[in-house]
Amino acid sequence: MSAAPGRLLGTDVRRVHVVGIAGAGMSGVAAALLDLELEVSGSDLRASPATAQLESRGARIRQGHAAGNVAGADLVVHSAAVPADNAELVEARTRGVPVASRAAIIAELFNASRGIAVAGTHGKSTTSAMVATVLRETGRDPSFLLGAASPSLDHANGRYRRDSWMVVEADEFDSAFLAYRPEIAVITNLERDHLDYFGTEARMVEAFAAFAAGLPADARLIARGDVADLRRVAARAPTPALWFGPDEAWDLETHLPVADGCRVEFRTPHGPVTCRLPLRGRHNAWNALAALMACTLAGVPVSEAARALESFGGVERRLQLRACGGGVRVLEDYAHHPTAVRATVEAARECTHRRLWAIYQPLLRSRTLDLLDDFVEAFAGADRVTFAEIYSPPGREQGVEASSSLLAARVRHPDASFLPSFDDIADLVAAEAADGDVILVMGPDSVTPLADRISVWVNARAAA
Repeated sequence: MSAAPGRLLGTDVRRVHVVGIAGAGMSGVAAALLDLELEVSGSDLRASPATAQLESRGARIRQGHAAGNVAGADLVVHSAAVPADNAELVEARTRGVPVASRAAIIAELFNASRGIAVAGTHGKSTTSAMVATVLRETGRDPSFLLGAASPSLDHANGRYRRDSWMVVEADEFDSAFLAYRPEIAVITNLERDHLDYFGTEARMVEAFAAFAAGLPADARLIARGDVADLRRVAARAPTPALWFGPDEAWDLETHLPVADGCRVEFRTPHGPVTCRLPLRGRHNAWNALAALMACTLAGVPVSEAARALESFGGVERRLQLRACGGGVRVLEDYAHHPTAVRATVEAARECTHRRLWAIYQPLLRSRTLDLLDDFVEAFAGADRVTFAEIYSPPGREQGVEASSSLLAARVRHPDASFLPSFDDIADLVAAEAADGDVILVMGPDSVTPLADRISVWVNARAAA
């Protein structure tokens, strides 16, 4: 397969250099570029399973950023998190090498395909992975670019196939999703977030409204009906929305937790549909319903789509079981918004009638301050809460000061504490975890090393 002709990925492009290649979104882009039979190089401050997988496919990856890494590249791609003064971006511009954002590359590939874009404050990764899984399981070889890998998709988060449906997780940060022109669009929900970028909630809602208004005239929009802001957003779309949610034509009739997930019954315009979903949490049942709607619009009979969902293997870092032994289980989840934290705690509660110990690292000092009042109640379903220090990407937040100690002091919970280092938290778990505990580690992927350490301890405890 040769490179797709286009403004950025023209026939003169042979090698693409990806800055920040270890990131969840950028590694998927790199995988898609390899599918185009392009040479791919990249750099990041750290290695990851994603970079190891890319290297096994021929990508050349350097740890650390240096001007010399872009030598020989025909195009340099970067994420919104990479600062403009990054040495590789500066060198590329000095050499006259074209520089493109991740969103621009995705738009070029996506807008040349039959596209399904999944947007929303929560559930984007899971819902888009569900859609891609159903399309794949029903014989439609889809392309996809997701924010997290899924076992159902060969543990990949990116793939490109010509002349097939393409599923994209449409991120609102940096207004990236405004460049996408989907045939089917999904907005799972809408809550205030990314105020460090948008400034105000009104501007964030306006970005979603612009996304809806920019849909092609023949596109279909799927949206959650019980969210007032989404009603206003959908009114800007060129065609009437299809709604899901309480008392809508697409609704969740029953949600029953079972040993390995949940049994759900959906009300649909095509009749009731039952599915044994291998995921926990009512929020995932709603994600599954949105995915069923998108797949139905893509031509998959709803009953066939529901059967395919029963084989869905989940998404990495979404209530992922990391370790189980010696009577203790460790789960890891990406939740970093108060609503997502609350839903994840509720889903984890389905795993145990014993103690649920939530360990949380916030993402961004600004988000912690903006949503502080919402965080106060988010951990109520846990028996114990331990806060790690806030993770703030270097250079992203200038002049914003906050600490997780503020959360520990403000949260309404009888057993909440703050420990400044992962070493302290890991030592506390080793000293005080008991048989029957479920330890839920939540936050951005910066908290994964802590989940790793606790998992190693649990496995060693089981082997002793």
